[in-house]
Amino acid sequence: MKAIILIGGGTGGHCIPMVAMYKKFLKEKVSCTILTDYRGAFFFKSLNQNDVIVLKTGSKAVSRLEQFISFPLIIIQALVLLLKIKPYHIIGFGGFLTLPFMLYASFIGINISIHEANAVIGKANRILAKKSKNIFLTFKETRMLDSKFINKSSCVGLPLREEMIKFNNYKQTSNKIIISVIGGSQGSNTLANEVPMALIKFQNLVGKNIFVYHQCRQEDLKKIKHIYRAFKIKHEVSNYFNDMPRKIISSNIIVSRSGSSTINEIITAQKPSVLIPFPYAVDDHQLYNAKILKSLSCSEIISNNRLNSNILSNCLLKIYKNPDKIKYIHQKLGRFKHINSSLQMLNIIENTNDN
Repeated sequence: MKAIILIGGGTGGHCIPMVAMYKKFLKEKVSCTILTDYRGAFFFKSLNQNDVIVLKTGSKAVSRLEQFISFPLIIIQALVLLLKIKPYHIIGFGGFLTLPFMLYASFIGINISIHEANAVIGKANRILAKKSKNIFLTFKETRMLDSKFINKSSCVGLPLREEMIKFNNYKQTSNKIIISVIGGSQGSNTLANEVPMALIKFQNLVGKNIFVYHQCRQEDLKKIKHIYRAFKIKHEVSNYFNDMPRKIISSNIIVSRSGSSTINEIITAQKPSVLIPFPYAVDDHQLYNAKILKSLSCSEIISNNRLNSNILSNCLLKIYKNPDKIKYIHQKLGRFKHINSSLQMLNIIENTNDN
């Protein structure tokens, strides 16, 4: 059986697509091994652990010095694992560990491809682009991609969690206004303070009870729950929801950071959104992710330093009171979404290896 390695680490933007692709490949009878780092291991807990390998790094720090120290250690592991697994192709999803591993794999003649989740190509992927047989893009307009690599680039979208596809035909029957708030690990005090107050003001403005799903940092859980209870807003608050796809699809409006996985799930669910890009994202990629939806007139952007409860509540009210715009967003995103990303990538890879 042909073996494919998926490698990536660090964030959900790298790891969630790997989970989706792994599950799809298994259904297609393709042998698949996942390589990640200690940060990425969290996202693969539900998978067969025989297929998940956590690479050792020199340190848990992510500074350039620590990455440099880890470089030879990762290459040594690459030497051992590539001899053992004998992959016919490797797909990198970003993160530092992909760079030394895939450079070594390319050096010894193994075909490699990269997938870029964001609207700005990451540093590791910029270096690996030259060696890659294929460059898979989530968005057609991807910044910092050298124009000389366009001929081997394909816009395939982002492999999505199977739950997102499964729930995609969900029809909302509740009369409640449901809002999902997705702050996650890249939340902040600003989100924790301003978003709940904005939702309180929004509920008062519409004169109707709302229900809030709020994903936040662990350290903000008690504070956010207390605010919602105090103002009698029905809520479910957690630092991680296992069924986030269902919650997104059941919602009327999404308020979120603009990481690639969330952006693509918003697109697939065809929902209006208010996006608050994480201001410290590398190369400001969250801003450019958000601008993709803004350019389609399907989202509003509030910069982190402008976020306050009045601006956000008025923004939500503007969306809610415009059913024609909500219908437009649903139709527009329905034409923009990708469903079969994993199979597209597999077909392209098979054609590459056959040539």
